[in-house]
Amino acid sequence: MKKIFNRTLAMLVAVTALTSCLKDDSTVLDPDKSVGNVIEFANPKDISVHGSTTAAYIFSYDNVPTPTNQTISVSYSGPEAVAPKDIEVEIGLGPQSVITQYNTEQNGSMIMMPSDKYVINATKVVIPKGKRTASFTISFKTSTFVVGDLYALPLQIKSASHGIISGNFSNIILNVIPKNLWDGIYSVEAGTITRYTNPTTPANDALSGSMAGNPDVTLQTKTANSVTVVGLNWANKGGGVGGVDPITMTINANNTLSFSSGVTTTLLKETTGRTNTYDPATKTFTINFDWNPAGAKREVVGLVLKYKASRP
Repeated sequence: MKKIFNRTLAMLVAVTALTSCLKDDSTVLDPDKSVGNVIEFANPKDISVHGSTTAAYIFSYDNVPTPTNQTISVSYSGPEAVAPKDIEVEIGLGPQSVITQYNTEQNGSMIMMPSDKYVINATKVVIPKGKRTASFTISFKTSTFVVGDLYALPLQIKSASHGIISGNFSNIILNVIPKNLWDGIYSVEAGTITRYTNPTTPANDALSGSMAGNPDVTLQTKTANSVTVVGLNWANKGGGVGGVDPITMTINANNTLSFSSGVTTTLLKETTGRTNTYDPATKTFTINFDWNPAGAKREVVGLVLKYKASRP
């Protein structure tokens, strides 16, 4: 009897542990084994950091005079393909506690978005019988945004007339980032990149040479006057430059540029004797920087990035 009891207890512990680890979104529910569908927020885009207690999604917006609408959907997820009847779902603002927890887990600095900067355009939505989702919009008053502030708008499913409210995706965070003046997609007009075998000897390899015509580079807002450089490639479309991400470019008050890398050991810096400038009239950057100065040096010379389009 004791052996049977111990085996039963062990099985219960295993099942409990497995249940606590599973995320009850539509990608992991097993239609043959689930006890029922859940009501949850559908992913509006990829999750910013996987593994956090509350899912956060980054949205970046241009400063425009009229409100910008963002659509958010609520889903009936699980073995039933569609809702068996109309399902009324109450939604609203989530608590400050989820922001505090997220900042603690991710060493973040998001702040609750002030109420004068947005309008949640519904407090209830109805998933119609025979359907799987229902949507509502949030109007962001981007002209009131303060560039550099990392806004967080927590959303919460408060009740549902049918289904099980999700344990993982009944709370989400919209991480809303105002775009600064330099945020956007840029074409690579000119420039060279050179790999060295030591501080003075060029490697003359296939990854060194012209950068003109390489894939577009994206500049993503980091602070009010800095951007993260994304999509920098080796010469002749030779693949992404690695080992120095993220590269931060700071635009100074006089339109000169400063550079740094998240990998501090690379000693990435502006190249001595060369200029780094931004021309606001043409929305063009002229860039010169290098890294690994005491070893296998890497050097970017005369890189010209020209504004092409706003990024999504």
